[in-house]
Amino acid sequence: MRKSKTVFLSSLFSIGLAISFLLTPQWLSNLFPDRAAIAVPPQVQTSEFRGFWVDAFNPGFKTPQEVTKLIADAKRANANAIVAQVRRRGDAFYASSIEPRAKDPNLAAGFDPLQDLIAKAHAAGLEVHAWMVTLPVTGSTSNDRSHVWQKHGPNAPGRDNWAMFTYDGQSQGYLDPGHPDAVDYTVSVYLDLLKRYDVDGVQLDYVRYGGPDWGYNPTAIARFNQQMKRTGRPSPSDRVWMQWRRDQVTNLVRKLYVQSLAIKPQVKISAATIAWGSGPKKDEDWYQTQPYKEVLQDWRGWLEEGIIDIAMPMTYQREYNARQKQAYDDWIEFAKNHQYNRYTAIGPGNYLNYIEDALAQIRRAGQPSAKGNYTHGIALYSYASSNVYTNGDLRSSGGGSVPRQPWKYVLQSNDWFYNALSKPSKYVDVATGKTYETQPVWANPVAVPDFPWKSHPTTGAIAGTLRMCSPSCDSVTLTLQPIDGVGQRRTIRTDGKGWFGAIALTPGTYQLKVDGGKLEQTINVSAGQVTNVNFDNRQSY
Repeated sequence: MRKSKTVFLSSLFSIGLAISFLLTPQWLSNLFPDRAAIAVPPQVQTSEFRGFWVDAFNPGFKTPQEVTKLIADAKRANANAIVAQVRRRGDAFYASSIEPRAKDPNLAAGFDPLQDLIAKAHAAGLEVHAWMVTLPVTGSTSNDRSHVWQKHGPNAPGRDNWAMFTYDGQSQGYLDPGHPDAVDYTVSVYLDLLKRYDVDGVQLDYVRYGGPDWGYNPTAIARFNQQMKRTGRPSPSDRVWMQWRRDQVTNLVRKLYVQSLAIKPQVKISAATIAWGSGPKKDEDWYQTQPYKEVLQDWRGWLEEGIIDIAMPMTYQREYNARQKQAYDDWIEFAKNHQYNRYTAIGPGNYLNYIEDALAQIRRAGQPSAKGNYTHGIALYSYASSNVYTNGDLRSSGGGSVPRQPWKYVLQSNDWFYNALSKPSKYVDVATGKTYETQPVWANPVAVPDFPWKSHPTTGAIAGTLRMCSPSCDSVTLTLQPIDGVGQRRTIRTDGKGWFGAIALTPGTYQLKVDGGKLEQTINVSAGQVTNVNFDNRQSY
């Protein structure tokens, strides 16, 4: 269908011990042997997450009028969730006590977009998930004195420098998750929002490195060398260094998940995850994918550990390109079969596709895998640019170097798309004059699925911090051993601040011991609660 055309990608969204690192592909399965790579039983007949990603670079929720229209459009499409970008680059489209208000000429003065969106969406029966760009922080507000980049960018001295650098020393506008202070700052931004707003969820976006040669903050390198008893600067392709950086990203996600549980246990933590390149066809193929190998984002591992509630893989592939269509099908098959008692929601790039092609992708996402597994929803990118007519930049086929064809921006095609989601529709291709008729994919409204581990928790969590260690509390190993015979033995490692946390613990009594030391404590784990572990700080270990 229309195979003579391709689309120009214009979206702004992409939106330890050494041996333990080398064995990490098996680490989680050893740690959680009872968590099989299966999906939660399907609820697609009565419930399904149906969301729009609403970016903050385009109109969507910056005025009361835009919010009202957004709600109306979501309702007519039979959507049930809005994933709104309230942090673009270290700025806030909400009342933050930490970061500056976004500088956007279209943002109404004195207007709180997030609060207005929550009020109107909840009144209409829609969920609101606060989408936040996690590690990139340079943008329109980065010259503000209060901005994190001014205080902790590449020119800051010593440990105050939180910037991510490439192997050749270039700063990329990211905070480095290998720097403990950068991690704690970032987590604090999320928790600040959770404390202030009645959101249904928060979403981590750009929670990754920019590439395999990123992550060379001086503090990160020093931490790695201290732990591995090395010197110098590791190669980007060093497997131990790659795993160490991958673990830093995972630690950020884990820290946010555990600490959010302690504040608002019902809030859903999601991640917009990478699905670039060819999708894995077999389990072992995961370790060769671009998410895992290139940007060091082990989102399959996050689902397996249970430190996100729902992954939304960004399957931005063109339906009319045979290679990309196959990649889309491989990624959604993988996502359906690797949920580990959490959820996935497929994230088609409808902005790259003709309307009927986007509907075809949504329809396939809702079908079972060959193993009979379902995902639990769809997140569409995007609300403002819903199809190629509003994306507005088309090229003729023949390769990436051909001249771009003139293309008319057709704003009303957003309305075509919203209507086509929920009812039989037709539209006229403005280039060929051909009429296309479509059948709905969301013909009836449905509820957002229940998240049973949130609504009826059967396991608990722990969190704590070691403070008096020699030489430091960075990467200290602890052992969690059940005393009453219930539950499983766990090995836990602290992060760069001495913090540790673990979830999915069977309720009961445990002995927590610092390996190589005399410090230990008996703790009780209760379902649905985070047990705070306070070691006696007068003791050294």
